[in-house]
Amino acid sequence: MKKKILIPALALTIIGSGIAGSTLIKPASASPSTETAKITKEQSIEIALKEFQGKVTDVELEKEHGTLTYDIKVKDENGKEHEVIIDANSGKVLKSEADDQEGDNDAEVSDEVEQAQLQKEAKITKEESISIAQGKIKGKATDVELEDENGVVVYGIEITDQQGQRHDVKIDAKTGKVLKVENGDDETNDDDGQNDGEQNDD
Repeated sequence: MKKKILIPALALTIIGSGIAGSTLIKPASASPSTETAKITKEQSIEIALKEFQGKVTDVELEKEHGTLTYDIKVKDENGKEHEVIIDANSGKVLKSEADDQEGDNDAEVSDEVEQAQLQKEAKITKEESISIAQGKIKGKATDVELEDENGVVVYGIEITDQQGQRHDVKIDAKTGKVLKVENGDDETNDDDGQNDGEQNDD
């Protein structure tokens, strides 16, 4: 009687230990990248090319701060490289910038946005700056832009005179003072013969 009871019990012990042992043996899992990336490499390239038109030169799948991302390099028609980082799960663009710049999307500021920011600091209008520039150089204003020169907001005005020669006039956008007048073609001496191609206001 005892033998009949012990044999099945022994068998159960062997089987049980076999089951327990099998739970300790796990097959090698696939890499986290292939398991968790919900968008394909091709889809990430399509998203990147919507940010920058050009040719994709490199695509890498990597983890950044625990987030799986596609790091894509795009070279535009001017040969300038851009970097686009895309969330490999959601397809969201996390970063889009010129490759030689640091920072986030704020580094990519359009001309319109930059002009609007500078315009907030300007005290005189575009028209007033043109009138002041034409008081220095007789001619037609062909280009006017707000610029930041060493922390000073200035109007950069291009004047083409009656001889067809271009001149660049820099005017302080807050005070209206003429800061610089120079030949726009070769930056040589201006009409008044001042050195360094510049004419400082009196």
